[in-house]
Amino acid sequence: MNDERVQDSLSIDLEGGVDRIIVSIVAGEVTVTTGERAHVDVRRESGDEVHVRHGEGLLHVAQPDPTSSGFDRILSLFGSGRRQRCTVAITAPPTAKIDISTVSATIVASGFDGGSKIKTVSGDVTLSQLSGKVDVKTVSGDVDAKDVGEELKLKSVSGDLTVVDGSCRRVDSKSVSGDVILDLDLDPTGSYDVTTVSGNVALRAKGELNLTVDAKSISGSFMSDFGGDWHREPGRRSLHHTIGNGGARLWVKTVSGDLRLIRGREIGAA
Repeated sequence: MNDERVQDSLSIDLEGGVDRIIVSIVAGEVTVTTGERAHVDVRRESGDEVHVRHGEGLLHVAQPDPTSSGFDRILSLFGSGRRQRCTVAITAPPTAKIDISTVSATIVASGFDGGSKIKTVSGDVTLSQLSGKVDVKTVSGDVDAKDVGEELKLKSVSGDLTVVDGSCRRVDSKSVSGDVILDLDLDPTGSYDVTTVSGNVALRAKGELNLTVDAKSISGSFMSDFGGDWHREPGRRSLHHTIGNGGARLWVKTVSGDLRLIRGREIGAA
């Protein structure tokens, strides 16, 4: 296993390839994309050295030192008087598994099918053309996911969650106050679960819509281009509505967030 300590910058090809990527930094930028050769570029902008370990199929990039004790890491994060910040750009085979953790660094990941796990506090996350299981957790960072297949799990406190294009088979999205937008081709057997407290929920489907909707709310409003309305009881509202021949299922639970079902453009239309 090779261990590099970056004080300025590092740009190297990763001989033997990469099948697992771990990035753990505080601030800056992380970009992970697919390419013909495995490669990593790292630039330290401020704070401690950036630690880069690679070999045996693993690439691990961290700032500060990932091997220090929990107390030492806290001192390094908040007691050094220097903000921990770096820029990381990685290319790897599409089969690589991704595990990225940041505090405020922005994250871009594209083209992988080995499964992705992403955690951030306030950094925005942009995902494109990912398959396998994709799991994203944020506090206030926004998440934009485009053309993500198979299974997508999103969790946020106040960040907005947007899923566009593709036909993701399963989406499980939870938010407190962030809005959730689904604008995609629904898989005929797909399941789409959305839970919010005050965040609004909108679904915009392309082409003919076949969907069964089950929703519950306390005070949220409902607007639909496909008919349907709340069944109102004291202290709660519920909805069971079938559009077309049913097919995909949308489950929505919200306290005060609004629910919108919007007719999108026809597939292939300009």
